[in-house]
Amino acid sequence: MCGIFGKFLFNDALPLSASIQALTSIKHRGPDGFGYEYGSLTTGDYTLLYNEQLSPHHKISHCNYFLGHRRLSIVDLNDNAYQPMESLDKRYSIVFNGEIYNYIELKDELTALGCQFKTDHSDTEALLNAYIMWGDKCLEKLRGMFAFAIFDRHNKTLFLARDRIGKKPLYYEISHHHLSFCSELSPLVIDDEPRAISKEALNAYLAFGYVPHPYSIFEGINKLPPAHFATIDLTTQAIEIKSYWDISGSIDHTLTKKEAAHLTETALDESVALRLRADVSIGAFVSGGIDSSLVVKKISEVGDRTFDIYGADFPNTDRSEKVYIEEVAEKYAQNLTLLDIDMAQLTDIDAIISVFDEPFAGASSIAVFNLFKEVRKKHKVILTGDGGDEMFAGYGRYLRIVDKLFLLRKIKRLVLPEIAISLLLMLGLKNERLLKLKAMLSLDLIDNYVLHDSDQTLSELLKPPFKIKALTHVLEPYKQIRQTIKNKQFSTTKALQYIDLKTILPGRMLYKIDRFSMFYGVEARAPFLDHKLAEKAFSIPDKITMEGGVLKRLLKDLLEKDFSADFVHRKKQGFGSPLSNWFKNAQSEQVFAVLIDEQSLIYHYINYQSTHNAFPQIKGTYQGSEEKNLWSLLVLALFLEKYKHQIKY
Repeated sequence: MCGIFGKFLFNDALPLSASIQALTSIKHRGPDGFGYEYGSLTTGDYTLLYNEQLSPHHKISHCNYFLGHRRLSIVDLNDNAYQPMESLDKRYSIVFNGEIYNYIELKDELTALGCQFKTDHSDTEALLNAYIMWGDKCLEKLRGMFAFAIFDRHNKTLFLARDRIGKKPLYYEISHHHLSFCSELSPLVIDDEPRAISKEALNAYLAFGYVPHPYSIFEGINKLPPAHFATIDLTTQAIEIKSYWDISGSIDHTLTKKEAAHLTETALDESVALRLRADVSIGAFVSGGIDSSLVVKKISEVGDRTFDIYGADFPNTDRSEKVYIEEVAEKYAQNLTLLDIDMAQLTDIDAIISVFDEPFAGASSIAVFNLFKEVRKKHKVILTGDGGDEMFAGYGRYLRIVDKLFLLRKIKRLVLPEIAISLLLMLGLKNERLLKLKAMLSLDLIDNYVLHDSDQTLSELLKPPFKIKALTHVLEPYKQIRQTIKNKQFSTTKALQYIDLKTILPGRMLYKIDRFSMFYGVEARAPFLDHKLAEKAFSIPDKITMEGGVLKRLLKDLLEKDFSADFVHRKKQGFGSPLSNWFKNAQSEQVFAVLIDEQSLIYHYINYQSTHNAFPQIKGTYQGSEEKNLWSLLVLALFLEKYKHQIKY
């Protein structure tokens, strides 16, 4: 797990100091060391340096490319595993962020085919040799999380790839002038001229609380989508982006419940075992919920020692899960560290938000930030329960949207209600629920699901130059998803899971985990996000996954052997933060200072008076409502202030 940065200039010499500064800015992702390669595309000359500062004798005439790597040492801690790593024939160089969990099996296969290795067990070298042997087809053999770049000096091409689920990020920008890429957004803008905020990204953030791929918050910079690779011809500046993996959509209707349970447990056992491969110590998160409890159960069975596990409690609120977290720790005899998350953490809001390189409104940020801070004191690797809900249908909205669609179909058959709604709107009745119902009647499954998880309240505050009235831009990335769902003939529930797998999971959930884990130099591994486990999960019929209308039934059955029904079947809490409790007891002038100030950059984009009319809590006393929208505004405002000097406005 590391940080990567690269830059190629097509017409000018590259100022090395700026590239080194950009690489240094992501030191948190790889605090154990660094390496970089710089050279000339024209002459082929290059220099590789590891943990060494640039000096005059390192100069190369007309240097125009740079490949950099910050190292977090997890597997093969030896110096010869440093990056950029070049192939034995010196044709290729790789910079790689992530882990290839099946590197042992991969190395064995490559060795049998005649490949030679200079490292003992570096997964980076296994990956590089896999690419040399199979080209882009190597991606089909990888089990892990990754974002990497391979530079072919002979053909003057660059190969970029991102893992199937999107656990590791990869930003890139290409123009007639340059190509650059990075694990984070900030290094791509710190040495540039100020650039504009993307209207599409801004509208999407205000609707969903995150910036979905392929957008980034800055115009001109994109995210490589999960399960995609890009090949760039550095001579012609042509880029070709292709998908290399997808869920098959094939349901095995012959499966019995017992067989499905065995299939699930076997896949989870294997996934956990692979993620326990490391040359450093490993811990695990526990929330008291189904997914993290199963991960702790499996590490206690697969591992041969006691692990440190970490949980967060919200004392004196209705979100406390302390009793369940302690029950899991006791049942599996693990060492528990339980953090109390309370109002004191509100003072960390600026620090927490500064971790993000795009506006992100995840309410669990405060707890997760503090958990990784605690983990870093002892461990470099942590196992998480992320992905269980998406793989095994754990969200209540999967049931609610099915009921809603059933109701909508009945209303559509009646015709009269739709006419009545139109008449009421013509007469000037602009009730928000009425408007939403009319919109829903004209939309399909995907659009309704997207709207179900969005809120247009904040978008209405945008000033006219930045407002995109229709949701067309937001729904644009769903065009391909819609076609895939149609082709694969997914059930309604599987279709909703698939949408989440392709959008919210990488864009929201995994973005948060990547930034917080990497801020503290910790590698977060998610067993439920193994792609082989995902394929098996999606092959199980809904009648088993959600038997009797019980969400995540298969996973709950696996835990029922160890816990009472009250533990397993209690109402899903979710790993959020009690924002409402905090806002009630906080001083508005402290928490919302940036929103009170009319000169704050956020008011270049949204209307000051409309914002304060809609949210009088900003200046007054918080009344216990609109906490999510207030948090979203606060996050956006603080983000814009942080990047004020990089923004063109």
